Amino acid sequence: MLRCAKAGALAAALFPLLAQAQEPIPGAGPFFLTVQIGGGIGTVAVGGGYRLARQQLEPEVLVGFVPRRLAGGPALGIITLKTTYIPFSPKLGQHLRVSPLTVGGMLNYTLGRRFFLTSQSTGRYPTKGYYWWSSAVRVGAFVGPRLTYVGAAAQGWRRTSAYAELSTNDLYLVSLLSNKTLSPAEILTLGLGAKISR
Repeated sequence: MLRCAKAGALAAALFPLLAQAQEPIPGAGPFFLTVQIGGGIGTVAVGGGYRLARQQLEPEVLVGFVPRRLAGGPALGIITLKTTYIPFSPKLGQHLRVSPLTVGGMLNYTLGRRFFLTSQSTGRYPTKGYYWWSSAVRVGAFVGPRLTYVGAAAQGWRRTSAYAELSTNDLYLVSLLSNKTLSPAEILTLGLGAKISR
């Protein structure tokens, strides 16, 4: 009974904070621009998107680039469709909001002759099912924190966010299932980025 009372008191104390955290940022426009380094979508990726669902959902399109010296061959282009969900963003002072946990998913396509949608489409692998995955398409998921600065309405860029993401993809997870010696560092990638909007 005592535990139930403590849980109820804790919930009552947290409810105003969570309710406040769900409020959209007043005056912030729905459109945003993104720059990201790493994270499985290119050495550098740029793009933008539109905020939905009371600014808690951020679908976006990014175009990434991997230079020749890091690509192991010709330079690569990567097109990514990405969606981030921000469950809560409590205030941290007058101008800051912190999102301790954001989650999301992405689908990316790597351009170039070395990459293919299906192994049959290349003609390289005569045995059907030899490579059952696509080397061009990756499906991934990510999680990470975010810090957002909200400026005065008179400022040009009203909202600026910095974020970090740990991500993985379908091929890495399949590799982990078949090779138990892989470490987390071998199946996770780190991405750092910023989003700005008026």
